[in-house]
This record gives sequence, structure tokens and C-alpha cells, in this order.
Amino acid sequence: MSISTEQTILTQLKTIRTKRASTTGEQKWLQQHITEANLRRLLPDISIVGLHLLSELEVGPQTGIDLATNLGVTRGGVTRAAKRLVTQGLIGSFQQPDDHKKIFYRLTSSGRKLARYHDKMHATRNHQAITLLHEHYSPAELAVIQRFLADLTDYEA
Repeated sequence: MSISTEQTILTQLKTIRTKRASTTGEQKWLQQHITEANLRRLLPDISIVGLHLLSELEVGPQTGIDLATNLGVTRGGVTRAAKRLVTQGLIGSFQQPDDHKKIFYRLTSSGRKLARYHDKMHATRNHQAITLLHEHYSPAELAVIQRFLADLTDYEA
């Protein structure tokens, strides 16, 4: 592999990292597909962690620690996102009667609607990505890409 090929790969990886940290693509898709004006109005103030938190809560109420673990983010990130989502009326918080230490979060009906839109967005974008991969790469090339991404994930860990 030549230096220019290596540099091109590093540049592309930097672009991927930058885009991954941005909610722009997700928010654009959601703005175009959400039909409820009240949800569209809230969207610009919801972080990427907040959107994924909503989807994670679809399985049921969870603590901030559970959400942080399941989403692979910090507890502080969950706390900030949850605080904003509570203020927006998308999730609620509660405590168990026998345990006043743990705070649990659950979806409101509006939060559930937004979570479903978010899930649909990911399903649509995943389908588009798979279609793109199959249009541009052979099965052998896809195997190399898969191995490369596994190696990269191990490196980034």
C-alpha cells in the first residue's frame, strides 16, 4: 500500500469519525420524515445521545447507569441528555418505592413516537448502506472490508 493510499484511508477515517459525532444526518432525515410538528420542533435540541437514549428506553424503564452501559457513553452524557428529554416531555423519571437511590427513566407517549422514528431512520439508512456495499464491492472485497473494520475497532478500543 502506498503512502498516498494510507493517507487517503486516514483522511476518510477522520471524516467518518467527524460525521459519527454529528447528529446532522440523523436530524435531517428525521426533520424530513416526522409528521408531528411538536416533535419536529423539539428535534434540534436533542443530542445524538438523547436520540439513542429514546430508542434504548423502548425495551422498558432503565437507570442512568444501565443506559450508559448499554449505549457505551458516560453517565454524565446520559444525565445531560436525560435532563433535557425530561424537560421536553419525552421521558419521565421515577424511583422505586423500596429504593430511593436509583432514578429510572421511561418514555412518554411523545418519546415513544420519536424513538420509533429514530429506529425507522436507522433501519432505512442501514438498508441504504447495505445496498451501496453490494453495488460497489464483490463478496471477496466485502470480506476484506469486514476484516479491516474489525481490526480498526480493536485498534480504536
